[in-house]
Amino acid sequence: VNMSVAVIPLAEQFGWSATDKGLVSSSFFWGYALTQIPAGFVASTLGGGPVLVLAVLTWSLGTAVAPLVAGMGIVPLSLSRLIVGLGEGFAPS
Repeated sequence: VNMSVAVIPLAEQFGWSATDKGLVSSSFFWGYALTQIPAGFVASTLGGGPVLVLAVLTWSLGTAVAPLVAGMGIVPLSLSRLIVGLGEGFAPS
């Protein structure tokens, strides 16, 4: 399930405010946005293949830990979403 859908029941379960939901949702964006220029540079230096492998591993790690850290609070979940964004920001390279 996409986090944009899952954040609604998570917010109800943990009593998150609209600001908390926004923080979780925007964490992905910040990771993705911050990697656009560095991803192009790294891909042109190392080649697309190795970069894509590392990107997939990175966003997979962030996705895998999200259910484990969701109950720990907003900050750990936001960090896992940031990791997903970092990985996906390198993926189009």
